[in-house]
Amino acid sequence: MERPLADVRVVDLTQYEAGPTATQILAWFGADVIKIEPPKGEPGRHLGGATAERDSVFFTLFNQGKRSAVLDLAGDAGRAALRALLRDADVLAENFAPTTLERLGLGADALAREFPRLVIASVRGYASGGPWSAYKSLDFVAQATGGAMSLTGEADGPPLRMGPTNADHSAGVHLALGILAALHRRARTGRGGRVEVALQDVVVSSLRTALVPGYVTGEVVPRRGADYPDTAPSGLHPCAPGGPNDYVYLLFSNREQWLALLRAIEREDLEGDPRYARQSQRNAREAEVREIVSAWTRKRGKLEVMERLSRFGVPCGAVLDSREVLANEHLRATGMVVRHVHPQWGELFVPGCPIRIDGERPPLDPAPALGAHTAEVLDLARKHKEPT
Repeated sequence: MERPLADVRVVDLTQYEAGPTATQILAWFGADVIKIEPPKGEPGRHLGGATAERDSVFFTLFNQGKRSAVLDLAGDAGRAALRALLRDADVLAENFAPTTLERLGLGADALAREFPRLVIASVRGYASGGPWSAYKSLDFVAQATGGAMSLTGEADGPPLRMGPTNADHSAGVHLALGILAALHRRARTGRGGRVEVALQDVVVSSLRTALVPGYVTGEVVPRRGADYPDTAPSGLHPCAPGGPNDYVYLLFSNREQWLALLRAIEREDLEGDPRYARQSQRNAREAEVREIVSAWTRKRGKLEVMERLSRFGVPCGAVLDSREVLANEHLRATGMVVRHVHPQWGELFVPGCPIRIDGERPPLDPAPALGAHTAEVLDLARKHKEPT
């Protein structure tokens, strides 16, 4: 595919997940992302699975297609090289702890004055201007302070964190969107600017649907587990052979889907039953109507259940475990899970880019070895050492 960001250069100071997710999106679509790393490499290189011979698989998943250059920003030479790169860069992205750039003499306000066309993009734990602005945060902390943890778990159990790192991921996606918006504005005005996304903020933004009952009742929104008693028998239903993820999830929104379910499970005899005619009646008999469905699903595999109910127009999905996701025929057929050959890890099946343009997803290029592009990046910096 023709990559739409091929004329964009990003100087990338990000690490771990939130910031690298943003710059990964830009790299997927062709931006020249120059990842600036300390001499020992970005900390994400050294997470689970890393050895002396290979980086962590975590690092490979968030840094595809980028260039890696080692610069010691604690020293004058490293900071001078960074400034030289910024003369010709479009974006500077970072997700350091608050005040880190200032301590390095690279405060965002000073950089904005020095490079007025530069878009400076930052991920923070908490938004600037509030009493928590200087606090550090990570994904699970943001799930707590953003309200998501209070809504996750069983009604009679403690709050739980979500399995996916949704705060980090969502912050990265929002940061990429903010960068593109700022670049679009710069095309009109010639002015760069500041883009900031906070982990807490993106979690709060994701709560909008979950907050609705609180507006209606005026009460704290409770945890309700996996089931959805508002539209019984929505929720999880067990499937054969009874493994830890052998479930299907059903979610109903109207009476027609209830009737379609009854036809799918061959219980047409209940279509006119006055006990289940209205959703309020089904909700009042939640355990009863759930068992009507579960008695049928327990005898069948989750994919068989999903395929049959889907043919009848019932919204449902098999609970896929991590291996099943990577092996899923639909995800592979559509290019969302792709075969990826990495020079250190060999063949991997990994998530691709969820965005298609003109029906195509961008290709996945391997993540760089530490410092693989230092020489060419320093040469680039020398060319831009002095303003033209």
